[in-house]
Amino acid sequence: MKRIDKISNVDFFKLVEGKAYYTTDGSKPFWMALYSEEKLLVPDKVCLTQFFPLGDTILFAKWQEPYTYELNLKTGVERVVRDEIVQDVSKQYINYRNSEQKTNSYVNRASGARYVLPYILCEYLPDGGIAENDTEIFRVDWNGNILWSFPFADLGEDNIHTPGEVDRIVKILGIVGGLLWFKTDFARLIALDITTGKPVYQLSCNPADEEKPQYKIVEGIGHCYLREEDKAIIGISSSGFQAIDTSTAEVIDRFIFREADPDGIGTYRSVFHPLLQGDYFTFLGEKEGEYSGIRRVGIFDLKARRLVWEGEVISEEEYRATGNHLVAPQPLYMSGSKLYIRDFQDTLHIFERVNE
Repeated sequence: MKRIDKISNVDFFKLVEGKAYYTTDGSKPFWMALYSEEKLLVPDKVCLTQFFPLGDTILFAKWQEPYTYELNLKTGVERVVRDEIVQDVSKQYINYRNSEQKTNSYVNRASGARYVLPYILCEYLPDGGIAENDTEIFRVDWNGNILWSFPFADLGEDNIHTPGEVDRIVKILGIVGGLLWFKTDFARLIALDITTGKPVYQLSCNPADEEKPQYKIVEGIGHCYLREEDKAIIGISSSGFQAIDTSTAEVIDRFIFREADPDGIGTYRSVFHPLLQGDYFTFLGEKEGEYSGIRRVGIFDLKARRLVWEGEVISEEEYRATGNHLVAPQPLYMSGSKLYIRDFQDTLHIFERVNE
């Protein structure tokens, strides 16, 4: 891999269908410009709050404006398409928010059908979807009827680390085989029956759950993903990897980094924000004996069980001179032959595979 570009003042970055999009600071406060692969799409005359590429168009919202705009990338024509603010785009629906009425519109991308709910859906079902609030997760139909609810209090407290507090969802992994899987703040993996809302599987790596009969204790769960290939749940921690069969909740694969690859990823003291990307995962890391911030990144091959590339994004000299470093919430993205990562000072670093 060779670094091919460094772009300063990058506010937001996202990959959509393998294509990189990013915004940079404009010529006035709060103004931003939107680029794709270094091509200017939206000049720095607006304050973009969010944007969603859709083929030859981009949907975006502007600061303090209650509208959604559409930009035609072929003609350059910009127009208002809705008097609501675009919030999210999935394969099935586009979600818009009406701030005054405090409602969410869900427009089916295939049929154009529009449904209005007071809830933000995190998973879609044919007759509605799944939503959550601070105290529960629930299923709702398109008429706004709540079909079932599951209180987070039913998960039980963590009487070791946070006694008296209620657990909460940190990531919804998806629906597989009629089960809704999610990870919680108390290091638990939960599967609810989407028909009844009742728990089917409850896994935990929290010592507070060792005496609770409803929980099956597993090793460190770490960052979790639903693998598209076999619908297994993948857990990646600083120490190792495991795969869980979603139909049985059994661990079907597991290995420790120091044992599987002692001279590669095993040399890292800490692995931050591992991001599953096909048969690989990317990560940020600190090696043993290094105490100069997060400066390194790597790519791990899950099939070969070895580190296939590592690089120093920020030199130790730069860190000591400027304090710049990588930050865990901003992972290393991989797309085709390129890698992308944004540092603490909002510089986007781009690497590209070089054939030797």
